[in-house]
Order: sequence, then structure tokens, then C-alpha cells
Amino acid sequence: MSLRDRLQTGGLSEKEDTRKRLYERFGVLRNPFPPAGEPSGHPHRETEAENRIVDAIRAFDRDQTSQVLLIQGTQGVGKTNLLNYFEGELEDLYRDSDAFYIIRYYPDPEASFEGIIRKLFQEFQQRDLIEKLAYKLAEKPQAERERVFEIAHNHEIRLMLAKLALTAENNPTEVRDLAELAFEWLSGLRLFNKHRDALGVHFRIDSVEAKTQALRDLVFCSSHLGLLKGIFLLLDELEKQDYSLSKTVVLRYLSAIRALIDALPRHLFMLIALTTQARLRYFSMLPAFAGRLQSIVDLKPIGTDGEARAYYDFYLNEAKKKSRLDINELGLTVGKAGVEALIKPSEVSNLFDRLLKRAAERAQEGVTHRDFLHALHLAAEEQLKNA
Repeated sequence: MSLRDRLQTGGLSEKEDTRKRLYERFGVLRNPFPPAGEPSGHPHRETEAENRIVDAIRAFDRDQTSQVLLIQGTQGVGKTNLLNYFEGELEDLYRDSDAFYIIRYYPDPEASFEGIIRKLFQEFQQRDLIEKLAYKLAEKPQAERERVFEIAHNHEIRLMLAKLALTAENNPTEVRDLAELAFEWLSGLRLFNKHRDALGVHFRIDSVEAKTQALRDLVFCSSHLGLLKGIFLLLDELEKQDYSLSKTVVLRYLSAIRALIDALPRHLFMLIALTTQARLRYFSMLPAFAGRLQSIVDLKPIGTDGEARAYYDFYLNEAKKKSRLDINELGLTVGKAGVEALIKPSEVSNLFDRLLKRAAERAQEGVTHRDFLHALHLAAEEQLKNA
């Protein structure tokens, strides 16, 4: 039997007929529950746990004093989904501002903090921050420029800023090329004569410590000139660093994060997602790291039948809302939305109870959201494929 026969798919018109049947029977156009292999794009269900994050964002927006929060929980409780939500909300909140940067970073399994610093500088370059800095400095009288230069701790950064200001003042058409050279130098690339001649610098920024200090100088000088107010750095899956065979490398990585936090007492909002087990290991490995991450947001697995039913209802209702909108976009002509239960309430409870017993056998407290939603997906699929 061919795959076409097994799928019983004749073409677009048959797909539309299938959607109509699903909508008129269950009120949805597709399976409402995401499988385990779909880690993003889910609807977001608000929880009390995230109120602490909202409060911290409110304080940061008010005075730009740095905030560092840790989202912890076992694999599958929704840490990535929560970061996805706040990434989208922050981008919407600051869509009309060039002074806030929202940066999402997934660490490589090979622990190296340089990737984070590079990502920050790349974001600055994409938003032309160095060029804007040059033009802003050129507008200032020499005495004011000197005050900005003094904010930078690194003498070489001061030389670079002076060159940017003079070029913007006397040869503005050359600023873009000079900003590109400055970006290369700040990123720690190999130092050539073109960098020495154009920027007036003499030493390569070749260590994490030097890059962190260069980042600090750039942030504070830009802030003084009103070009930067805040950086939202969202770090996901930090437990990947624990896969390294070398404890020394992991300690170096954690120490670099701590150094970044210390270097930016203002303008940095860091939101870190980490498993509970990795958090305990990291804190024991480097107590100074633990001292910087005292604001902890706990995400708990689903523990009761009532919670499970609430998640089922939420995802189903969100799917029904989206289906009503999608009908208009697809131009489908359908009857009234169906109200037949996709999964009966008793079946939802039985499914959750089985998962809860399985979790207890593994000494796991509660059922992770990923496991529950995947089980709902499979149960719903049995209904949908026979509709």
C-alpha cells in the first residue's frame, strides 16, 4: 500500500474537508496539544511564579539597576517556554525604543563564555551602536567628550572613542568603516595595522576578562550619551556546560558570568534557565556564583488532577480561539463550531493519574508539562485521525 493510500490524502480539497469535519465536531482545526518534539510556539498560561520576573522588569525599567534571576526546574516543566514568552513580550514592550536590547543565547555544549560576549557585540553592531556613539560624541564640546572618555576604564577604549569622535566630526562618510574596524577589535579578532592606524589601539582584546571590561566601558559610555538604557540577556539551558569533562572549564565559565554581573551593576537584566540539579552542582562548585543568583523562580511539575484539568482546558480553549481566526484567513466555509469533547474529562484524569504513578516510580515529584502535553497530544490524535 502506498503512502498516499495510507494517508488517504487526495489533495488540498480533501485537507480542507478534514479541517471542516474537525471544526464542526470538536471546534478545532488541528491537535491543540503540542508533542514533546515541539518545544516552542505554544500558547502561554500565566502562573504566579512569573510575577517575580514581572516585578523585576518593572524595577529595571524604572531605574536600570541590574537584575539577575534564575528560573529553575526539572527538564520539561516549561523553562524554555517561559523564556520564549518573555522574549516576545520584551520585544513588544520596547519595539519603539532603540535603547533596549533583548538578546537570547543558547550556550554551546563546549563551555566558552566568549560566545556570549561576541553575541552582545554583534547585537550592538547590528543596531549601529558604535556609529551612533561616534556621531553623538562629535556633537559634544571637547570638555564633555573628555568626561565621556573618563568613564572608560581601559585606556585603549578611550583612544578608540577619541578616533570615532574626530572621524564623525571631520570625515563622517568614513564612520561606518571605522565602526566596523572597532567591532572587529572589540570582538577580539586578530589585530592588524589597519586597526592600529585607524583606531589608535596597540593591543588585542584576547581574553574574556578584557572583553568583559571592554563591554562594560562601551555600555556605560553609551548610557551616558543616552544611547543605551538596558540589556536583557536571556540564557537558556545553562546546564549544557555541565557536560564538559573538565571541571576547570566549567568553573571558568561560571566565573565569567559572575564577572559580567559584577562589571555591569546597571543596565543588565539577566534571566537564566537552569535545571535544579545543575543549579545545586554549580552553586557548590562556585559559591561566589551562588551569591549572584539569589533571586530564584521555581517552576514546579503538575501535581494535582485539578492542575492537569486546568492545563487541558487552557490549551483546548486557546486552540478553539485560534481556529476561529484561522477559518477566516483560510477562507473556509464551515458550520457551527462543534462542542464534542476531544478527550473526556474522566479520560484526562485517568491519563494524568497514570503519568503521576509513573513519575513516582522514578522518584519524580509530579508530572512535567512536557510529558502531560505529549500524552494529551497522543490521546487527541487518536480522536482526530478517525474524525
